[in-house]
Amino acid sequence: MSVNHDDILEPTDAKKIVEQGYDQLAERYAEVRTLSDGNKKYIDILAEHLPRDSCVLDLGCGPGIPITKELAKHFKIMGIDFSQNQIELARKNVPWGQFHKMDMTRMTFPPESFDGIFSYLAIIHVPRKEKAKLFADIHKILKTDGYLLIAIGNDDWVSEPDEKFMGEPMYWSQLGAEKTEAMIKETGFEIVQSSLEHAMFDGEDEQHYFVLAKKI
Repeated sequence: MSVNHDDILEPTDAKKIVEQGYDQLAERYAEVRTLSDGNKKYIDILAEHLPRDSCVLDLGCGPGIPITKELAKHFKIMGIDFSQNQIELARKNVPWGQFHKMDMTRMTFPPESFDGIFSYLAIIHVPRKEKAKLFADIHKILKTDGYLLIAIGNDDWVSEPDEKFMGEPMYWSQLGAEKTEAMIKETGFEIVQSSLEHAMFDGEDEQHYFVLAKKI
């Protein structure tokens, strides 16, 4: 029987793998990540639900391109990421946004700080032990009737010790679509729309599951 990362790692150690990995590959990642049709579709849907210039927090903003930059066409953007190198790139790529080095599982924002919260393929790196608290924290810092938009992996899967991403050691802990939607609803959200979307990344076809939810 194979051993996965969640069998052998504490959350702090798991997140350190992610932080160090993205520090190393920051510029390479920015070069190959593109704006997929699914990204554009759901950002436009979010823009239909929130007034222009609403304050939106991007959890795991990475280098700020292309997705954070697309969000910034509609909203006032703040981004957080615990990779310092990614944050520095985001500040250069989206200079009109606000970006801070921060662990999304240790956020310190006051209640009801944001009209919307967005996260693209970042919650997949949060250890399973911390996901319920993360969604509770998101609910807390969103305004009433605010919106959460996330893209996650479609599979229920945890990485193994030899897993790499673009040549760097990496950690993933995915609950999959069904379990994630259930957790979001249990936290106090209403699912507005969700679907499986395809995207090309570095020549490979990826499946991303998008969920738009409203705080109730």
